[in-house]
Amino acid sequence: MLLGVWSLSLHAQDAAGSGGYAPSAGSVQANLLLGKGFFYTADGILLISRNATTVGSSLTTNLPTYLTLSDPNGSSLVNMAGVELKYFISDRLSLSLSGAGYINNTPWREAVDGTTAEVTTPNGGTQSVTVIPKYVSIDAQLKTRVVASVGGQYYFAVGNERIHPYAGALGTFQLASLSAQSTYAGIDVSSLEADKRDAGVRTGQLFGWAAAAVAGVEYSLLPGLTVGFEIKPISYYYTGLLLVAQPGLEAMTGENQDYVIFGQPLFKVGFRF
Repeated sequence: MLLGVWSLSLHAQDAAGSGGYAPSAGSVQANLLLGKGFFYTADGILLISRNATTVGSSLTTNLPTYLTLSDPNGSSLVNMAGVELKYFISDRLSLSLSGAGYINNTPWREAVDGTTAEVTTPNGGTQSVTVIPKYVSIDAQLKTRVVASVGGQYYFAVGNERIHPYAGALGTFQLASLSAQSTYAGIDVSSLEADKRDAGVRTGQLFGWAAAAVAGVEYSLLPGLTVGFEIKPISYYYTGLLLVAQPGLEAMTGENQDYVIFGQPLFKVGFRF
């Protein structure tokens, strides 16, 4: 691994041509982002409750009463949070693009009812034995989430050529969706009611944007190889959501706003070309 990092840094140095530690106009820098994650939280507001069922007044299902997005920010410093690309339009100004996403898909599978048979025992009686065991249902769930950020940074000149402090602004956009549906759960579920399906797929969509000031510092270990730390001194997050508990019903809408001071720290490992 160390050999690979060394090789990449030498390649980055050769590509830069100057062999110096500071970025220059036309440089491209790729940063691996490490830390808790830069999705902003929406886990408490995107909730989808159980809907009506085609049979009966209750729903026996593996789905919880409320569904919500999983938290992609619950990682540690050693986990990858995303990737960032920077392009230096001058020796001091850079433009950045970063992003991440995930898809969590669980297709449904209907229950298979078990089959039993009566067999004769050695003492002349009968005994019920399982011929085909029951297979429980698997409820369908689909969760998707994507986040992207664009920004600009100004690098300050300092006496140490290896240290590169910067400040700038960042705009973030986030999209998320969630859908779920329960399927046939088996004839032996809830008073022998044979069909316990949902009346339809329940869905939710989320759209969010954020504006933030950023501040950070990078340190050149070698020409073309940097490590850095970044934090957002102040951030504003807006999230709008739309929930449909059952097809044909009017959607419920809502919104959420957050103001964050000195949040979302990230550690960076970068290669400059």
